[in-house]
Amino acid sequence: MAVVKTSPIIAMLKGLIVSYILTAAVFLIYALLITYTDVTEEHISTAALITTVIVCVICGFITARSASSRGLIWGIISGVLYALLMFITGFLLIPSFVPTSKFIVMSVLAAAAGGLGGIIGINLKHTK
Repeated sequence: MAVVKTSPIIAMLKGLIVSYILTAAVFLIYALLITYTDVTEEHISTAALITTVIVCVICGFITARSASSRGLIWGIISGVLYALLMFITGFLLIPSFVPTSKFIVMSVLAAAAGGLGGIIGINLKHTK
């Protein structure tokens, strides 16, 4: 069976798509919990932060698996792109959207989590 080599750019796009699908699923579940249970909205920012970190690790992992080297860099780039796309989406959907310090912290964590996923992805790839 031939191994098909995917470029890191295509892998990054796949990682971002998977990340946004997972993010949407988590947010939908959380919205349903808020709507139909006694769960309150007070933990939305915590849920968003945890979701961002987890999906950025996954995105960095997916991206770095197809890279030949520099998993950290590819992972950081994927985390930054995730945060940037979230910013653009927020701005387009909510015209009064203003980035706060929480958003900046989330962006830094997204980059760091993407980098971690990139390190894991590139190292697991090379152990086979």
